[in-house]
Amino acid sequence: MEENKNLTAERSLEIITEQIEQSRRTVSQSTGQALYVSGLCTVAMSGIVAIVNYVSKTPLGHLLWLVLPFVIWIAMRNIFKKRQHEPVSFVGTLVGKTWWTYSIFTVVFFVLSILWNVIAGRMLSPQQMNFYAGGTAIAPTIMLLMGMAVTMTGHILRSRWLVVFGIVGGLMMFAWEGFGIGKAILVALTGKPYLELYQSGVTLTCLSVLLFAFVGLVIPGMMLKKQSL
Repeated sequence: MEENKNLTAERSLEIITEQIEQSRRTVSQSTGQALYVSGLCTVAMSGIVAIVNYVSKTPLGHLLWLVLPFVIWIAMRNIFKKRQHEPVSFVGTLVGKTWWTYSIFTVVFFVLSILWNVIAGRMLSPQQMNFYAGGTAIAPTIMLLMGMAVTMTGHILRSRWLVVFGIVGGLMMFAWEGFGIGKAILVALTGKPYLELYQSGVTLTCLSVLLFAFVGLVIPGMMLKKQSL
């Protein structure tokens, strides 16, 4: 009798473990699809923003980034329309809350940064703005937050390479933009003040975001989908 109880307990643990692993595979496939589509939307938006900045000779195109979350949300809603009424697993809840947290922090930070940069632009003289060029480090901070979200998703899904992609991509792009490496190279090659280059719409921010979206979202999304099949 006691042996049957032990066997039943062991079998119950096996069933629970199998269900968790099955849930993790299902969530991995959905997450891979979401990362892939989000990455493609971000890559496309990077190109659009760069074109608008170049044509208008102003950085106003960066305001289009505010549209990106809604574009991704609409795309996700259409893709996962059939799964809206399916029960959400614990693993799926963790992944979802991770990206909701990232989205809230990112949107609020972006809006507050834009407002502060506008205020600073009105308060400071052109000479002071030349020193202050770039204002709040919006892009590197957002890419660092996204790298953290990708890394946390990798830990939840037990995907080591997703963790590596998140850490390496987030830190490298943060250093490239946050430390001003790209700006320094641009100024050195052109011999012009960065403020002049920034006002003419020549910026490396869009290229940095494009590269990070491709390396940190599109490629991991493709690999995650393929791995979960």
